[in-house]
Amino acid sequence: MKKYLKWLFILIPVIAVLLFLIVVMLIPNKNGEKEELKMKEFKTKDQRVTFMADENYKQEEKGEYDLYLNKNKKQVVGVYTYNLSDYEEKSAKEVLDKQVANFISNRKDMKLFKKEITDDYEDKTILRVEYSGKTDKSSDCLYVFSVINFKTDPNYVIYVNEVIIKERYEDHISEMINILQSAKLN
Repeated sequence: MKKYLKWLFILIPVIAVLLFLIVVMLIPNKNGEKEELKMKEFKTKDQRVTFMADENYKQEEKGEYDLYLNKNKKQVVGVYTYNLSDYEEKSAKEVLDKQVANFISNRKDMKLFKKEITDDYEDKTILRVEYSGKTDKSSDCLYVFSVINFKTDPNYVIYVNEVIIKERYEDHISEMINILQSAKLN
């Protein structure tokens, strides 16, 4: 009988620990897990380019943009399309340089945040540069200026300006870059 009691005292704590571990593994960890984003397609006005972005972005008609997306007024994506044969700029780099110069000339305290980065993919090349500065409402923001050049149609260029509130930068810059990478020529 003593032998059985000894085994019982050993097995009960082991079983209790195993049950505890099973229960802990079954409970979802809301604090550490990132919620998986549901993606949605967004197309430029000319229907030539499709971007994938979080379904929480809302497409708006705004100025001369060919596509304008807004996520809770904390992240913005603005897209312009260019047929280089219709403009004095003859390369994606020239489009980027001219648009960035124009943008920063109309804002306060714009400073280079990250120098130009070129990402080369099978179907496109993305050139981007990042600036920090203030909006008209004095929010500290980071601006990601990019051009996308598609290898199957080098005459067709997409210029994108993305805005992120500075305090959200670290958590959301990869999302903004993923939007750029998702660009597909239709």
